[in-house]
Amino acid sequence: MKLNIKDFLQSPDKKMEFSGKLEHQQSDYDISNLNLIFPIEYSGTIFDLESELLLDLSINYKYNTHCDRCLKPLVKEQVSNLKGYFVKNSDMEYEDGADIQYFELCDGEIFLDDIIISQVITSMPFKNLCDEFCKGLCPKCGKDLNEGLCGCEKTKDVDLRFEKLMNLFNDEEV
Repeated sequence: MKLNIKDFLQSPDKKMEFSGKLEHQQSDYDISNLNLIFPIEYSGTIFDLESELLLDLSINYKYNTHCDRCLKPLVKEQVSNLKGYFVKNSDMEYEDGADIQYFELCDGEIFLDDIIISQVITSMPFKNLCDEFCKGLCPKCGKDLNEGLCGCEKTKDVDLRFEKLMNLFNDEEV
């Protein structure tokens, strides 16, 4: 998806708002394992800062996944925000910082696909949970502990090197 900003660059306006939907993946990134649900909605504002343009972009996307504790299938919704700069003069030197991103401006057009998909990839959570208090599966029998307790005996898993220390204070007064 190309966003044409030629008219904005030639106008006296200092702010341009836009929004849309990315209907399907058109970037160079391989996202086949992300299970994204299209369309991906986005909205943003471009600010003209004289020598560069500031992009403030909000992305709303959904994806199919499984709970990392109980393995139930989930559809998660995520909102991600991105701020980045486009340099008007290609001769100007700039460095990407840890918190500043620079993007390329080509003939008054911004290619949103790569920017959006890159942000989706980096904003996906490492752990997906169906509920903050999900109890997961029993490590012995595999029963979903959210549905109730299983009949497995609860034993403490103790490292064999520390087993003798478990009984250290059992009979003595401290």
